[in-house]
Amino acid sequence: MAQVLKDSIRKRIADAAESRFAEQGFESATIDMIAREAGVAAGTIYKYFPNKQALFRSIVTPGFVDELSRLTRGRIAAFARPGGMEPTQDTAAGASGELLGFLARNRLKAVILLGWSRGTEYGDFVPAYLQDMETRTLAQAREQFPQLEQTRTFRFMVRRILEESVRGTVAILTEFKEEADIRRAFAAALRCRIAGIESLVAWALAGEE
Repeated sequence: MAQVLKDSIRKRIADAAESRFAEQGFESATIDMIAREAGVAAGTIYKYFPNKQALFRSIVTPGFVDELSRLTRGRIAAFARPGGMEPTQDTAAGASGELLGFLARNRLKAVILLGWSRGTEYGDFVPAYLQDMETRTLAQAREQFPQLEQTRTFRFMVRRILEESVRGTVAILTEFKEEADIRRAFAAALRCRIAGIESLVAWALAGEE
């Protein structure tokens, strides 16, 4: 008699894998750990998923990755203003609100992709994600501040700010679980980050290098 697979058990396994991957990373989390958290035998997992990679793919899907990239690009574009970025920009509205809502709803998936995806097909996602953000940010800066010389130092500092932004995103989503708390933390981080970028732009415009 063919064994009947249950959606409820599949979901328990996937939820347990998501939790383990977000806390310990794909490489360190084992099938035994996932089985214990799901409350099933390790052999049961293989009836639903052929291997750990398949489990990962059921959680971090191409659709999720594409949507995160799309929303991030929209948020960067939303910062474009004739006089520069606005430190008090409302993070609950527009592109920022859309991105933060998406991150809050997919908290652990984002933590896994941005912080713990080594050993998976998305192991190189973060460098590519950062490169895309850097390219768009520098292009936006050229449009807003055509008189600004984008020196090697300026580009280096933009890259460092963006890298810290990704690390900060992982830290916030790891620390906070409720959407309201996540939004407050991102609002505080965004204000600090924009202040830093504005200071960098002012420094570059003053020709202090």
